[in-house]
Amino acid sequence: MTVSKHSLYTFLIVLFSISSFSQKRKTHLESYLKRIETNFKVTFNYESGLLKNKFIQDNSFDETASLKMHISYLEKKFNLNFTMVTDTKIVISKFKLDDLVFLDFDDETPIYNLLVNDTLSKKAWITNDKGELHFNNLPPKTITTSHLNYNQLTINIDSLTNNKIYLQKTIQNLDELFIYSFFTNGTYKSKGGHFYIKSKEVDALAGLTSHDVIKNLENLPQVVSNSESISDLIIKGGTQDQNLFVWNNIKVYQNHHFFGLISAFNENLISTIRLYDNATPAEYGNNTSGVISLDHDNTLSKKVKAGIGVNFLSADAYAKIPITKKSGLQFSTRKSFTEFWESPTYLKYSKKVLQSSLVKTPSIAENNNVMSEDEFKFHDVQLQYSYQPNKSNILNVNGIYLKNNLSYIETNALNTNSKKSQLMQENSAFGINWEHVFSNNDKIQTILNYSKYTLDGGNFLLSRDISSFENNSIENYESVFKYKSSHRKSGFSYSSGLAYEYLIIENNTTNFNLLYSSNLKQRSVIYSFFGGINYYENKIHTGLDLRNTYYEFLKSFQIEPRFHFTFTALPKFDIQIRGERKTQNISQVIDLENNFLGIEKRRWNMANNTIAPLQKSNQLELSFALKNKKNMFNTSFYHKSVDGITTNNQGFQNLNQFGNHFGKYVIHGITCHYNYKSKNLNTWISYNYSINKYKFKDLYPQVFYNNNDIRNSIITGVNLKHKAFNFSVGMEYNSGKPFTSVNKETPIKEGVFNIINYNTPNNERLSNYLRFDATLSYNFNLSKYGNYKLTLGMINIGDKKNILSRYYTLTEDRTAVEVLDKYGLEFTPNLSINIDF
Repeated sequence: MTVSKHSLYTFLIVLFSISSFSQKRKTHLESYLKRIETNFKVTFNYESGLLKNKFIQDNSFDETASLKMHISYLEKKFNLNFTMVTDTKIVISKFKLDDLVFLDFDDETPIYNLLVNDTLSKKAWITNDKGELHFNNLPPKTITTSHLNYNQLTINIDSLTNNKIYLQKTIQNLDELFIYSFFTNGTYKSKGGHFYIKSKEVDALAGLTSHDVIKNLENLPQVVSNSESISDLIIKGGTQDQNLFVWNNIKVYQNHHFFGLISAFNENLISTIRLYDNATPAEYGNNTSGVISLDHDNTLSKKVKAGIGVNFLSADAYAKIPITKKSGLQFSTRKSFTEFWESPTYLKYSKKVLQSSLVKTPSIAENNNVMSEDEFKFHDVQLQYSYQPNKSNILNVNGIYLKNNLSYIETNALNTNSKKSQLMQENSAFGINWEHVFSNNDKIQTILNYSKYTLDGGNFLLSRDISSFENNSIENYESVFKYKSSHRKSGFSYSSGLAYEYLIIENNTTNFNLLYSSNLKQRSVIYSFFGGINYYENKIHTGLDLRNTYYEFLKSFQIEPRFHFTFTALPKFDIQIRGERKTQNISQVIDLENNFLGIEKRRWNMANNTIAPLQKSNQLELSFALKNKKNMFNTSFYHKSVDGITTNNQGFQNLNQFGNHFGKYVIHGITCHYNYKSKNLNTWISYNYSINKYKFKDLYPQVFYNNNDIRNSIITGVNLKHKAFNFSVGMEYNSGKPFTSVNKETPIKEGVFNIINYNTPNNERLSNYLRFDATLSYNFNLSKYGNYKLTLGMINIGDKKNILSRYYTLTEDRTAVEVLDKYGLEFTPNLSINIDF
């Protein structure tokens, strides 16, 4: 105790000494001006009382700075006007209330074409290209600002302390209030704790040549991928199949190309990306982890907008076409050319994806008499037709089609016999959405959707004498009716709705070697009623949602409350608590490692309380947020548990791989995020610390670390703008995830069938993961008809060999154990050019 007190006293003395020293170093502004006069041979004229009680750090005087830099610094710090009367005479005066400058709150750029109205006389002014407004010595008492991209603001001129006014961007088509922007331009956090990304506003992200709409999310501290794949997106410890992806209100079950390395959604049409990681709105159901919602902009385009793009993997195009004054079409498509050209990017991607699979990347397979070749291709099409007969009604018809296709051919070099294997992923979806807005801004919405995901795999191999066919599909029919009130004067708003969902899951397997065939078709009807109430006024923003769901097949009725409460304790400081309960009746299982060529091994399956139970999640979170003009700090403490998981859907690659035991996982975590943002510089760091453990009553030990227990995760980035250049560099660090090692003394348990002798589950960890990425983009114009952007992206610029997973298998004669490591991407460059018309 004595040592502790002594340390405390020492700390306080040092702190006081530093504070006292700092105070002694302060000097009066008048002395600072005299130094400027001496250095630059100028004189200052001012009223004696103007500089009263104005002090400045003496050591802040920069001998190398120019006169202009000194004056600019003093103007900002003391809100004074410095006027150069002659080359040697400078007059100092109070700033003029009739000369205002309007700037963007986040990056301090001037806001031009801002409409400013005198609230009394209705006289109007418009800011110039420098964001300046001049009242010509007749300033009004109160003004109101108006701009399409910025929040409306009413200002009392007499209350201003300087002539610079900062405005917050408006988040179009979003109804919630916002606290601050997050990690990069275009990313925001709402008062309800949800995250929104406006894809067109996002700066270049390290390693990417496009604003990959899903990859953006991985910069948030609670989102990580343990396999460098967006098909393994982990949100607060949850697995990918526990996430829900919604595109224009339609559920989609495939979110990627190239088996997880590329987002499947076209960035040019996606307007808004929403992430709900807690307190999920009650309209979303049948998932126990995060919800990612992607929406097009419903605003009808007044003129044709189009663009094309090419990179080392694919070419894409998009168009926004007004058909009439009341209707329009948005369309995008993308097609790979990997079947024609094996670019350096393609070779690195395919090496990463195909490792440890049944597809051999060399031209000669393990058996020297068998030659092999593979071909991979992907494409997608997205469209939206909008019809707005009047201001109160809008009808949207949406469609999307995504496809990945891998062909693999093995040929016997001696007799030219060959076998062709194929893996195909396909997601097609269609939806109709009608919205009516009443005169009081209340809304009703009717939604009819259809979505189907299909995974087909034909394993026909000469090198391993395998002949089998597998199929998995999930089909969804959904009808939703929603009502949402506008924000009332009382501070309240309300929402309610009904949903009907019909699910069909089918699994087919045919093994021609074993003369075995199976077909399993599962159906489920889900009825839901949901509603919510929100209140926000002054310092309080709170909401309570309730979703009531009946799973007909399970004969199970579930009540799912979700809530949030945000209190603004200080003008720039918020305290927030959130919680939710959710359920889902579908999950993805892994039967065998070599299913679907060993690449995409997961099958959708439905809960039936025999093979898989209904999953139930509970989450509670406490957050704090501190924000000023350039700095933002956010931290949260969360607890989450998910009951109803099985060893089949957790991706075990050890002694529990072939069992099917019911259990749960519990995760406790802390997230921190700091962001500094100025006009041309943006830097951030996100950190997540968590402990994620399984509990299976039928296993030994009953409690052990989760396969996704990434204890420490850090992602940091810097974005720098200079004229037409945009440069980003980023670092990602993850502590090694758990794996189950083999007993070194007795690696094999011998018997009729030898098996691997494992140690206790997840008893060791892989080496830590570290990767640096960079992106450089350049915007230019070659003609008045188009805007060009050239982007160079580099993934893993240090070429570090990161191990993503490790598992073991027996050799063909089953007498020895092989170690199989899966590695991350090597150094991977990509180059793209985009042209917008």
